[in-house]
Parts: sequence; C-alpha cells; structure tokens
Amino acid sequence: MNTRVLPLGNTYTASNGSVHAPGALHTSAPVRSPALVQAPAVVSMPMTYGNRAPVVVYQQVAPTNSSSIVALVLGLISFISSFFFLGIVGIIFGHIARSQIKARGERGNGMAVAGLWLGYLSVLFWVVFWLIYFGVIALVIGTSIAAGNATVS
Repeated sequence: MNTRVLPLGNTYTASNGSVHAPGALHTSAPVRSPALVQAPAVVSMPMTYGNRAPVVVYQQVAPTNSSSIVALVLGLISFISSFFFLGIVGIIFGHIARSQIKARGERGNGMAVAGLWLGYLSVLFWVVFWLIYFGVIALVIGTSIAAGNATVS
C-alpha cells in the first residue's frame, strides 16, 4: 500500500471523503473532523482516457462583398462583349470593393481584383481597337488625298 507523508499540521482527504490527520495515517480507524477539512481544489478540465476526441470550433464566415461580385460580372461582360463602358463601371466597382474589403474585413478580394483586371483589359483593348480603326480610315483618306485621286469639297 502506498502512503503519503504530509508535513505536520496538515490533513489529508481521501477519495472516499475520509479525513486523515498526520498522526493517524497509519491507524485503522479514520478520524472525521469536518471543521479541520478544507475543500479540495476543483478540477476544471474533464478527465479523458485514451485518445481525446477532436475539438470542433465553429466560426462565422465573413460575408462576401457584393461590390466585388458586381465588379467581376461587369468586367467579364465587358471583356466578352463590345460594351467597354461596362468595363469602366466594373473598374469603379472593383476599387470600391477593395476599399470596403480592407475596411470591413469581408471576403471577395480575389473577385474584385479579377474584375479590375478584366475591366482594365477590356477598356484597353477597345481603346486600342478604335484608335487603330480610325487610324486606318485616316490613313486611307490621307493617302488618297496625297495621290491626288480624291478631292475634298
């Protein structure tokens, strides 16, 4: 049997609730004295045996910024179609969405960046397209005037 040696003046409370005084550790009759007993410290951690079950913590997911969705949709429509003005609106929404995401801690930064890229690329494409288109027309008119085949009235 294992015994526990306590300093003089202390008492020991066994698991069955019996109180043992230091001189009475080796006696057969337990001494019950409720006035001398202090309550044992309460264990706040649960006892588990073997492997513990994993602790699952649920966190609320941050909402997705709606301006980033609008920026992505408008940038995609302007990239696929010839509505380059939708690309300009998509660029505006993309910048608004990025500032709101930084301020509010929302999700959707990737969609806002994709909307910005699509908007910038579509506007750039259509500006270059129209410059080349009108440039070719001006070049044809200029060469025909220089050759003397056309008159301007």
